[in-house]
Amino acid sequence: MNIGQAQVDFEALLIESAAGRFSMESKVMDVLAVLVENPNTVMTREALIDQVWGVEHGGDERLSRAISILRKALGDIRGQHSHIETIPRKGYRLIAELDSEIDPQYTLQATENADVPPTKTKHPIEPLPHPVNSEPSKPAPHKKRKRFGLRSIAITGFLVAMAIALITHFLGPPVQNMSRSHRMESGLEHVKNFTLDNAIPQAQTLFSSILANEPEHAAAQAGMALALIREYTYIERDPALLHKAKSKAEMALKLDQHLALANIAYGWAVEYEGDYEQALKLYDRADILDPDNIFVLEARTRVYQKQDMHQETREVLQKAIALYPEHVLFYSYLGYQWFKEDEYARAEATFRQAISISNDNPRLYAQLAATLKAQNRTTEAIQVVQDGLKVRETGALYNNLGDYLYSQGQFEMAAQAFESALEKGNSHDYLIWANLASAYSFIPSRKPEAGAAFERALQLVQARIDKGGKKTEILYLRAAYYNAKLGRAVLAKEFLAQVDFDGVTSANVYTRACSVYEIIGEREMALTMLEKIVESGHSLKGIQENPDLTNLRQDPKYHLMLTRLSLDQESEQ
Repeated sequence: MNIGQAQVDFEALLIESAAGRFSMESKVMDVLAVLVENPNTVMTREALIDQVWGVEHGGDERLSRAISILRKALGDIRGQHSHIETIPRKGYRLIAELDSEIDPQYTLQATENADVPPTKTKHPIEPLPHPVNSEPSKPAPHKKRKRFGLRSIAITGFLVAMAIALITHFLGPPVQNMSRSHRMESGLEHVKNFTLDNAIPQAQTLFSSILANEPEHAAAQAGMALALIREYTYIERDPALLHKAKSKAEMALKLDQHLALANIAYGWAVEYEGDYEQALKLYDRADILDPDNIFVLEARTRVYQKQDMHQETREVLQKAIALYPEHVLFYSYLGYQWFKEDEYARAEATFRQAISISNDNPRLYAQLAATLKAQNRTTEAIQVVQDGLKVRETGALYNNLGDYLYSQGQFEMAAQAFESALEKGNSHDYLIWANLASAYSFIPSRKPEAGAAFERALQLVQARIDKGGKKTEILYLRAAYYNAKLGRAVLAKEFLAQVDFDGVTSANVYTRACSVYEIIGEREMALTMLEKIVESGHSLKGIQENPDLTNLRQDPKYHLMLTRLSLDQESEQ
C-alpha cells in the first residue's frame, strides 16, 4: 500500500521511500498499522503503547523510538513531518494520504497476553516497486479513499485463503503447523544465533506459539526468558525486559526444577542483575543435568570476564571453541578477552578469524574496529565500521563510529552517529546518551541539548547504582563526570569520594577522574590524576585526545610535569 510518498509492505516488513529501502522491525510496523487503522485521528501515546506492547511490556521510550524509525523510513525530515504528526502532550496522528487497503491478516491481537505477538502468514518477499516520480501518489479524483479495517475480509477472504494454500505448498507449514519439538529447536537456534537479522523476534514468536496453548510448558517458558534477555542485551536495555525474562525463568524453574534449560534461563536473569555467585551455582546445576551445554559455556565466559577472572575465562573459551568450532560468539568473547588484557594484536587476529567464519555478524565488525582504534589505527577502524554497516545497521556500530569521529574533532558527524545509535534501540544505554551529550556540548547550536542528554545518562547510571552489584565504582566515576558536565561540582566530588583509587590499574579510571577535576576547576587534582597515569606505566593517549582537557594540556605545569617524569624514567634506566 502507499502511505503518502512511501510504499509499505506490511507482510514483508519493508518500507521504500525517497529516503531509501528499509527492513523494519515487527513492533515498529505494528505502530504504523494502528495509525493506518485510525487515519487523521489523534492516537494517544497510552493507546499506542497498550495496543502494540501492552501495559506491562511497553514504555514511552520504545514508542518514541518506533515513531523516529518510521519517520525516517517514510521520508520525513526533522521539523517537516508530512506523514506522522506529533500532537503535543497528546500523541500522534497519521496525516499522509492512503490509497490502498491494509491486509486484513495484519491486525493486532488483543494484548491481554503481551507474550503472544501477532501471528502473520509468511509470504515470499517481493521487491517494492520504485516510484516513477517524486510526486506523491494520490487517489483518482472521482474515488473516495478506502477505509481500513475488518470490513475488507469478505472481499479478500478467498484470495487470502488461496495465498495461504500456495505459500504452505511451496514454503512449508506456518508456525502453527510445526511440531512443538521443531518450534523449540528452531527457537533455541535463533537464540544461539541472535545476531542474524530478525532472529530474536522469530525466537519469541516460536516460543509464544507454544505458550499460547501450553502456558505450563517449562522449556518454552525458559526459551522465552532467554529470547527476552537477548532482546535486553542486544536490542534495547529496557529493565522491563529483564524483569519479564526473570519472571519467565522463575516460572520455568517452578514447573521443572530438573530441566537444565530452566536453570540456565534463571541463571542468565540473575547474572544480568549482578548476582554472579547465584548464577554460577545455577550453571553448575545445569552442567550436571546437561554437560557442556552451549548456553552454559557462553554464560560462564561472561561471568568470569565480568569479574576479570582472566585464566578461568581463557580455559572455558578453549573448551567451548573445541566443542563448538563454528560458533563465532566464542571467538567474539576470546577476542574481547585479549582486548581486556591489552593484547591487541591477538584480539585483532581473533576477530578477523571470526569474520572469516561469519562475515554477516555486525558485532564482530564493531569489536574489530574497537581493537584497531586501540592501536591508533582510527582510519582503518572507521573503514571496518563502514563494512559492518553494509552488513546491518546496528547501534554498536554507530556508537563506535561516533566515538572515532569525536576523537577526530568531527563533533557534528559524531552527534549524527550517536543519534543513529539511539534510533537503533539503545535508549537505555547511558554511555550512548553521554557520548551524544559530549558531542552536543562542542556544537554551538546544540549546546542546549547537551544538558538534557547528560541528565538522561545520569538517570540511567543512578538506576544502575541503586541496584548495586559489581563494578559500582565505575558507575560512580560516570556519575561524577555527568554531574561535572552539568555544573554540579559538589555532587561530582561526592561521587568521586566513593571511588577507592588504591590499587587502581586502569588508566581509564584516572583519565575519567582527571576530566572531572578539570571540569570543576580543580587543576591541581587533575594534574595529580594525570601523574598517576604516567606512574602506572600507561600512555597519555587518552589525555592527549580528550577535548575536556584542552586547557590543561596548555598549562605550563602540565609540560613541566611531563618533563620531570621523563627525566625520572631515564634516571631509573
